[in-house]
Amino acid sequence: MKLKSNFKTVRLTDREERQIAFFMEEHPYIKEFSTLVRAAIWEFLRNYSPSTPPPSTPSFLWEYNLNHGEVIEILHGPQKRRLWLVAKILEQARWDEVWKYLDLNIIEKDLSLLRLTPKTRRHWEEAIYLWKKKTA
Repeated sequence: MKLKSNFKTVRLTDREERQIAFFMEEHPYIKEFSTLVRAAIWEFLRNYSPSTPPPSTPSFLWEYNLNHGEVIEILHGPQKRRLWLVAKILEQARWDEVWKYLDLNIIEKDLSLLRLTPKTRRHWEEAIYLWKKKTA
């Protein structure tokens, strides 16, 4: 009995190659995944079509070379780096970027641990107080 190979050659269009390059840039940790996981990601990407990719470096990280995927990794990583980034977001990010990366629960939970300017700390403490008062 002769076994037929299940391997197929995949040819990517220029658009698909750009999509994969963009996705890999935004999620650099994927290169560590197994071939099976990368294949599953490719299946997902076949239907993935971002209208306009976000800028590679968020505005609040102008002095660092971190992209969106790396920001997400840090926010889900060890506390020391996460707290640094949360403070940076609260002090320097645009309003829409704050809510892109954080939510009210994270801000409230981490606020007492963050190294912030007194003005920024008061701003966020008052905002949390008013939002909680309004929803109560």
